[in-house]
Amino acid sequence: MKLIDSHAHLNLPEFKKDLEEVIKRAKENYVIHTVVIGINPSTNKKALELAKKYPDFISPVIGFHPHEVNKIKEEDYLVLEESLNKVYAIGEIGLDWVKEYSPKEIQIEHFEKQLELAKKYNKPVVLHLRGEKDLWDTAFTIIKKFLPLKFVAHCFTLDKDTAKKILDLSGFISIPGIVTFQNADILRESVKYIPIDRILLETDCPFLAPIPMRGKRNEPAFLIYTAKKIAEIKNLDLETLAEKTSKNTVEFFGLKIILNS
Repeated sequence: MKLIDSHAHLNLPEFKKDLEEVIKRAKENYVIHTVVIGINPSTNKKALELAKKYPDFISPVIGFHPHEVNKIKEEDYLVLEESLNKVYAIGEIGLDWVKEYSPKEIQIEHFEKQLELAKKYNKPVVLHLRGEKDLWDTAFTIIKKFLPLKFVAHCFTLDKDTAKKILDLSGFISIPGIVTFQNADILRESVKYIPIDRILLETDCPFLAPIPMRGKRNEPAFLIYTAKKIAEIKNLDLETLAEKTSKNTVEFFGLKIILNS
């Protein structure tokens, strides 16, 4: 069985002391690869460094998170653009109107700027979209301007109607460990609805550890719990779930991984 963690932050300080052990545990729990996501200049740089050090296990994605965009300068974009030939997507980018650490207007400006880069360099994008209906309406209006655009809605937790809108734009949907939480019935209904060929699996580690690891630092090894829950919801055996979602992830990002070896 081969699982791929499509969204991990192994480039954050939480993994500084024991990354080798984290990678070892991941492999022991069927996770053959992780996509490590940047959120700002320093974590982008770290994602690239880790991919160089662990090329068999890490593929890098870089971008500017909506929380971070009010600190981003023009020279940061120059570095980002110069590095795009080394990465598999731009992300995570988008809008977050729950915490709104950056003003909405600035978030929209940087979201569009990064989507323009994705279009120019033919890169997929990893989207962080968090907020009420007005945020999603704004996000869909923006995304439509850049179609055809290969995108995944990361850490999806919402209802079937929102999932349908993503699917109607040919988007992919990445499911986090929240699917195992007791109060996640709406998400589980969405997972039942989303076609298996449009689902990716993620930890979003070190955040959002699934049950039974909730409260601990999340890590790629815990992806197995999310996979088991989704297999149960979709009425699939775990091997099939792993095979299909890993294939989706390889194809979405264009990863250099041979799955059927």
